[in-house]
Amino acid sequence: MRRQLGVALLLVLAGCNPGRTTAAFFYAQGRAQLEAGEYEAAVRSFTRALSLNPVLAVAFNDRGLAHYHLGQYQNALADLDSALHINHQLEASYNNRGLVRDALGDYRNAVADYDQALLLQAEDPLALNNRGLAKYHLHDDESALADFNRALQVRPGFVLARNNRGLVHLRQGQPDEALADLVLVYDQRGEYDSALAHGRWAQRLGRPSAIGFNNLGMAFFHLRQYDSALAYFDSSLARDPDLVLALSNRGIVNQQMGRTAAARHDLQAVVQMGTDPGLSADARRRLARLRP
Repeated sequence: MRRQLGVALLLVLAGCNPGRTTAAFFYAQGRAQLEAGEYEAAVRSFTRALSLNPVLAVAFNDRGLAHYHLGQYQNALADLDSALHINHQLEASYNNRGLVRDALGDYRNAVADYDQALLLQAEDPLALNNRGLAKYHLHDDESALADFNRALQVRPGFVLARNNRGLVHLRQGQPDEALADLVLVYDQRGEYDSALAHGRWAQRLGRPSAIGFNNLGMAFFHLRQYDSALAYFDSSLARDPDLVLALSNRGIVNQQMGRTAAARHDLQAVVQMGTDPGLSADARRRLARLRP
């Protein structure tokens, strides 16, 4: 459920001397330290920058973010309030202040901050994910799902939003949807043992869907446990015989195991169905390489 943080862009300060004693220099130094995880040093650098330019909103924003990482939440709030007092259009500061309020358990005000961030940048997947997670803590599951779905429309590979959506599905007693999301998260990260552990947990909550069994099969495939992978692809196709993805995956596993006849049967079926051009093209290439 870890959030991804919004970070302000580096501001080019017009009219500043590029030397080593300017606000621009100390701000840039603080940014590098912040990105390196050197949060105490970053606070010092941003403080030097602000002593030279007290209205540098992005320095207040990024010092607030450093304080957040240090667990100094009241200092973080003070800095982010200052950033927004100087520049009320700074979307990152609304998002970051929402994160601080989340950490303090102030979820309703966190949602209000994310709302403001999204008014300024409606398609920000970070703010959408963060607002969804605050709503999850408020047990507003339907609104949380809407935010996670929207974040995934904007950024389809957004692992955090997919993971959080899976958690909502679990709480709602929807093991099919939870299994499809949570197993895919770990599979995308290459954490296949975790995918299996999480997938089996969701599986125990109810009867998984065809795509859920397909995803479990893929986790076993990456672990080279081919017999188990085949069993899950079989279960997937028993629930949906027309799931071309599971049919293709089973054909690939059969090919990997040297089961030529079974592989040819599955891959030919993928080509004949013709519902997914990419999978059909891959199946044709694999069929051409199969021995008679």
